[in-house]
Amino acid sequence: LINVFHRWFGNWGWAIVAMTFVVRGLIWPLYRKSYVSMKRMSLLQPKMKELKEKYPDDPQKVNMEMMNLYREYGISPMSGCLPMVFQIPIFFAFFYVLQTAAEFRGAEWLGWVTDLSQTDTLFSLAVLGVDIPINILPILMAVSMIVQMHMTPATGDPTQVRIMRWMPLMFFFFCYTYPSALALYWTTTNIISIIQTLIIRRVIPEPKLEKLKAKKGGKKSFFERMMDAQQAALAEQQRQAKR
Repeated sequence: LINVFHRWFGNWGWAIVAMTFVVRGLIWPLYRKSYVSMKRMSLLQPKMKELKEKYPDDPQKVNMEMMNLYREYGISPMSGCLPMVFQIPIFFAFFYVLQTAAEFRGAEWLGWVTDLSQTDTLFSLAVLGVDIPINILPILMAVSMIVQMHMTPATGDPTQVRIMRWMPLMFFFFCYTYPSALALYWTTTNIISIIQTLIIRRVIPEPKLEKLKAKKGGKKSFFERMMDAQQAALAEQQRQAKR
């Protein structure tokens, strides 16, 4: 597909950008559903806090009650991870291709990006006798990632939230010395995600936290069956602990 876009645009950088638009377009329905689910889960945070205050010394009880809340309001705690899970194979495919494809060697994109197989160093700063390269795309990637995270509803416990806040810095150091094509792909992904989030905020009504109506019979969803199994396991652990 990148080869097709290269024939159209005559530039490997714009081919990567176009490929990224295709990927984000394919996962748009999944991303929209994920955002709404995370927004609803963020509305559930006060109730989760109450559970932790009610059962401060019984984390298993808290977990069981939290799963009851998920079931009661029809929220899947895994849905927020689906877009990222979907992109991981694509990311590693890009990572491998950019390390081996000869086509990117010496390929220009914009002014300062003269070789997509190398870092996009604009200039270097001498600090304590050491030249530190200033790579623009990894910096843009980290900034766009921070903006995207601030636009995404915060879910999970405070520890998880703090870990997620460090993700831009981790990706920044990870991509800083790798080919600029990889940073270009990830930066474009973040920018498109920001645009999609703005569209969701403007077009889709603000989600509300409403309880699901009880079903009579019918086949349970995969998530419901998984929660049943987890609740049964937690109940068995509690029985074993009481013994």
